Amino acid sequence: MTTRVQPFPPPVTNFGAGEQEPLLGRPEEEEEIALGYYLVTGTAFIAQLGGIALVLVVYISVYSHDMCLFSVHPLLNALGIALLLESTLLLQPTHSSVQKHKGAIIHSVLNSVAFILMYSAFIVVVVSKVRNQEHHFGSAHAILGLITYILLFMQATFGMIQFYFPSILGGEAKAKEIYKYHRMSGYVIFLFILSTAVAVTYVPYVHDVLKIRTWVVIVAGVLILGGVLPRADLGKFGFKQG
Repeated sequence: MTTRVQPFPPPVTNFGAGEQEPLLGRPEEEEEIALGYYLVTGTAFIAQLGGIALVLVVYISVYSHDMCLFSVHPLLNALGIALLLESTLLLQPTHSSVQKHKGAIIHSVLNSVAFILMYSAFIVVVVSKVRNQEHHFGSAHAILGLITYILLFMQATFGMIQFYFPSILGGEAKAKEIYKYHRMSGYVIFLFILSTAVAVTYVPYVHDVLKIRTWVVIVAGVLILGGVLPRADLGKFGFKQG
């Protein structure tokens, strides 16, 4: 009588599972690494330096001069950008379903707060211009800013639907098929945000009164991108990595 040897089952791993995992993950799995570690690991510290530099420049410049209604606009936007950066750095390296589950929830919370801050900044600048009877969209910064706000609204809306209400898109499987586009557009929006920040240095009030120099914002933006882009996982975009 011959005993048939059963083959060993393939090892179970979540690495590279990517789009095969449920949007909300599987909470029963053990989390291997604290998510906070992802805020400083790898090239994240470079992005953190850029984010800190950008926030410090804005806050120091604004508080060094007489405050007005418009002053709230750069303060809220700078803080909103910082939160978007943190939410991105936190979610980028997640691989296990537990990490994806927790990371995506924290990501959505941080982004929601960031959007509230940034849209409040938008309302502030509109009210300020109306009060002072100033022309709207009279600069590259204003035009880029409007485009960025629209993109942020679309990003937030589709992101929330894909993650929390996938049934609207026909179920988790359908939502997962287009989730990579949410990730891709997030990086594109970051470029718009930083371009808008650079463009504001050409606005007379910022350049002549606040004295925020273009090269400072460019350096901060390069540091942010230099820390964020190398951590992008092409596998999560649907591209095969050789």
